[in-house]
Amino acid sequence: MSEFSIMSFNLRYPAMDGHPVAERMPIAAELIRAAHPHIIGTQEGELDQLETLISLLPEEYIWLGEGHSGGNSGEFTAVILDSTRFDVDAVDISWLSEQPETVASESWGVSHARTLTTVDVRDLDTGRGLRVLNTHLDHRSERARLESGRIMADTIAEAAGPCVVTGDFNVATGSPVYDFFCSELGLTDTAAEVPGEDIGTFHRYRGPKAGEPRIDWILTTAGLRTISTRIDTFAVEGKYPSDHFPVEAVLEFT
Repeated sequence: MSEFSIMSFNLRYPAMDGHPVAERMPIAAELIRAAHPHIIGTQEGELDQLETLISLLPEEYIWLGEGHSGGNSGEFTAVILDSTRFDVDAVDISWLSEQPETVASESWGVSHARTLTTVDVRDLDTGRGLRVLNTHLDHRSERARLESGRIMADTIAEAAGPCVVTGDFNVATGSPVYDFFCSELGLTDTAAEVPGEDIGTFHRYRGPKAGEPRIDWILTTAGLRTISTRIDTFAVEGKYPSDHFPVEAVLEFT
């Protein structure tokens, strides 16, 4: 079977905002267990948070990544994989800056160092290769978002097979960086190809609201087709696992 499922999920870092990680991670784990995606691009999770989440998930899930300050320090753009479906061929952590190989490097007026996690995987069902790019673009600097897009474009161009991009892009569809990916590079926005709910993804723990901007995207290159997509509004007794809704897509190799 060539279908596989992918999720982009901003986990919300451990902020002092009245929504503690200790309460949220069990809900996040329940959401993931229910959806059971094969690949999850996460944003903002810190080490303890990611380790707690993984401990609450089925044992086939593994995670890969590095903190934005280097090693285990800071927020991760960690990729979580179902190891019974995908095998890892290569992992690369780079910084979205003028010195991508320099740990914790910053450029273009970013609020803090930003990482790109690139994982080359092999689908154990079909033998097909896939490159996964997962990121969290800067919320402050428009230039940084566009320059980051150009770095990602090089990573996509170097891929041997199809690519899927997950991330919190911190701007809405129709923005310059969205146009760069979808018009200039010709990537497909999975949610635009198969429209899901007309709700925003950044909800600030307030729940779904129609017409809000969708700032979390799953984008694909040629070689992948979108079968279905949705924004997952899962909650337990009115409590949400994050201030973002995860975006989910079912894809297949073409």
